[in-house]
Amino acid sequence: MAPLAWALVWVVMVARVYVGAHLPVDAIGGLALGWLVGSALHLLLGAPGGRPAEKSVLQALAAAGLEVLQLRSASVDARASTPFVARLTNGEELFLKIVGREQRDADVLFKIWRYLIYREVEDETPFVTPKQQIEHAAYLSLLAERAGVRTPSVVLSTQLGDGATILAERMISATGLDLLPPERCDDDLLRNIWRQVELLRRARIAHRDLRRANVLVDGLAQPWLIDFGFSESAASDRRLAQDVAEMLASLAIMVGAGRAAATAVDVLGPEGVVAVLPLLQPMALSSATRHDLLARPGILTDVRKEVCQVTGCAVPALAPLARVRLQTVVWLLGAAFAIHLLLPQVGEVRQTLDALHSVRWQWLLVGATTASTAYFAAALGMLGAANRPLSLGRTALVELAGSFLNRMSPKGLGGMGLNERFLERSGLERPEAMVAVALSMTAGVLVDVPSLILALALLGIAGPLKGHTPKGWEVLVGFVVAMAVLGLLLWSPLGQQRLLAPLLRALRQLGRVLTHPERALALFLGAAGVTFANALTLAASLHAFGTSASLLQIVAVYLGGAAIASASPTPGGLGAIEAALVAGLTSVGIPSGPAGAGVLAFRLLTFWLPIGPDFLAFRYLRRRQII
Repeated sequence: MAPLAWALVWVVMVARVYVGAHLPVDAIGGLALGWLVGSALHLLLGAPGGRPAEKSVLQALAAAGLEVLQLRSASVDARASTPFVARLTNGEELFLKIVGREQRDADVLFKIWRYLIYREVEDETPFVTPKQQIEHAAYLSLLAERAGVRTPSVVLSTQLGDGATILAERMISATGLDLLPPERCDDDLLRNIWRQVELLRRARIAHRDLRRANVLVDGLAQPWLIDFGFSESAASDRRLAQDVAEMLASLAIMVGAGRAAATAVDVLGPEGVVAVLPLLQPMALSSATRHDLLARPGILTDVRKEVCQVTGCAVPALAPLARVRLQTVVWLLGAAFAIHLLLPQVGEVRQTLDALHSVRWQWLLVGATTASTAYFAAALGMLGAANRPLSLGRTALVELAGSFLNRMSPKGLGGMGLNERFLERSGLERPEAMVAVALSMTAGVLVDVPSLILALALLGIAGPLKGHTPKGWEVLVGFVVAMAVLGLLLWSPLGQQRLLAPLLRALRQLGRVLTHPERALALFLGAAGVTFANALTLAASLHAFGTSASLLQIVAVYLGGAAIASASPTPGGLGAIEAALVAGLTSVGIPSGPAGAGVLAFRLLTFWLPIGPDFLAFRYLRRRQII
């Protein structure tokens, strides 16, 4: 009935559009609204078909050759499945794990959520059927059993009539570790648990949900590992490390950081445990373990300290796991608000389109030329920052390739990493390469800030700009200041290690560079060249549309806009720099139409058109193993 009802909905929707009664957007909007209402009703009242009927389960087991005497629901922690216990006529008990369409859909949403949140996701494809999920769980369980892991034996898998699939395993008489009293969890049991984890690691099997609820303890105090539905064979070292981190956290919550760390080191060895410490953080753990951590605040920090005390290592920095941090979300929302305030300064779209009709192409060619010189200026600055001779042409290619990576990463992080790798390949030690990159950035700040102050002083900011400041400009400035303060408050130890420490080393290195006039000249000429090449490109783009602003005004606007856009988390300041430049240009008296057209042309020459050459340079350098 459901397919027929959906077919009727689509036929009516297409027919209404065909006869002209509704626009396509109306039909799609109505479909989305109906879907939303139906989903809300299912959320409030419950969706039908969420639990398989016992009669269907009995019929499926009988068809598979099992004679069931009794079937009952199992009260266990079973996520993404419906558990049953079946007693056979011969007295044997089987544990049944049933995965249906609802669990499959929930699993798809869970994996999509993980993809959006985490930087590195190694999940298998989310679009698998319940049958494929069950077969995958059975396969991994058999692999683990063959590797010597103590796990319930797989009996069979079979399907229900509605597409749900059953996995039947032999029932064992045991208690979940999460239900075991802490006094029964002695060090021998903890070591036995870690031995099971070690067997998984040797077989390259990642359990991926290795918490207390998935460890059973039988009457002989022997641990059993269960639920391989989320597991992975031929797992990477990172996946295996996450298993150890999960078990460390889960055991520490129960028995304390000291015992969990000591027993893990005894079985896995110091190197095997130290390697997982960067992943010992809430984002690397399951939701159930994160929930348990609420009752033991600071336990993960205690575990890291205990491991380092036992092994004699230094506490390592945490690995960055989040694709999008809370601070980035705040920046995005703030930048969107700022753009909303500044976009009205652009004026009517028609004014911008009218300006495009009167473009003078020769000035755009001039702008393209000045834009290309920025890469050579950046290369010159890098030559001055590095304490080793470099090729100007090859370094310019690296700057070109770094520009390509900056299209995909915020705040120029891609280009910074590429420059660091290039310098290491050129013979510099990593600390020296990091200092050179930081020194190049520092030189840019030391050029831009005084240049902006000088330009504003020469313009007489209280005179020419008074009365032309656009609405919302002070709000934007306040936003930038507030976000800068927030950034200082949220500055993590990792940020201090990666940003503050190299910056301090760069300032010390700057003093040494100043004792070599030729290097200092190259460093500051390169930094100034990048800034003024971009400012000249903006000037040429504006002249292409007949503006009459002075070069000094354009330089001041560019420096101010670039400073504001540097706070944006988007790659290349996308969105923020356009709005800031248009607002600045209109504040010095340039009409909104030519200002908008000029800024669009400027971004075309400096951001969009170079993507092709940037990519080719990146490919060339990778192929020649220069980076």
